[in-house]
Amino acid sequence: MSDMIKVSICDGKYTIIQDASGRTNVLRYGESWRDATGDNVVLGAAYEIDKLQSRIKRLEKDLSDAYAEMRKQHPAITAVFDNSVWTKAKENKQ
Repeated sequence: MSDMIKVSICDGKYTIIQDASGRTNVLRYGESWRDATGDNVVLGAAYEIDKLQSRIKRLEKDLSDAYAEMRKQHPAITAVFDNSVWTKAKENKQ
């Protein structure tokens, strides 16, 4: 049976899974931890987290693409964008 939703939080410590039958379970470190079936707060939070994680991923890609395009048009820009973090590029010393 496939999962309707599967969301990991706290660097993977907890995973909230709702399966196709509607049962909701929470894993802790990958092991079954608690049955959250019927707990609409847990399920609602899982769906909200999933939506926000998807939005962040899409926005990071959009920002990275826009930055790459800007670098093509303005090669003097030296900041580096990687994994949603801006850093100052190392200067080339010759």
